[in-house]
Amino acid sequence: MRGSRDLARSLTTLKARYLAINFIGLAMIASVFIYAGVVELIKWQMAPFAGFATLDPGTVTLLKYVFLALAAAQFVIIKAVQKILPAPSVEKLSLTAIITFALCESVAVLGLVLFLLAGNSMDFYIFMVISLGFFYLFFPKYEQWEQRVRAGE
Repeated sequence: MRGSRDLARSLTTLKARYLAINFIGLAMIASVFIYAGVVELIKWQMAPFAGFATLDPGTVTLLKYVFLALAAAQFVIIKAVQKILPAPSVEKLSLTAIITFALCESVAVLGLVLFLLAGNSMDFYIFMVISLGFFYLFFPKYEQWEQRVRAGE
């Protein structure tokens, strides 16, 4: 009887924490769209915008590929973080989700940096799509959290 009461309390805490983490994740997704607004505002205010750095096209291409490699590495890092911190505690699940969100958003930041350096908005939008794809793939699901907590009880 006592174990079921503890589990019920744990699941109530889990639901509250999940909703808070969910809100944080949605706010971080919204920030990616805010970056898109900043890109468009800069393009409009500083037309024609060629970037703040005077880089030759070869350097821009190299930088783009380096940033794409970093984005691919972040995918691997997210997978590793989710394996390293799989403990069935609410705190570890929350920590893993926040780290995952930060890594997902950082891909869009790479695109924003590339845009600010080189001035090509399409570069930003490529990284934005990758970032949103990461959010889609790695956004936590309550059912998975519940299964992990139940498995740890």
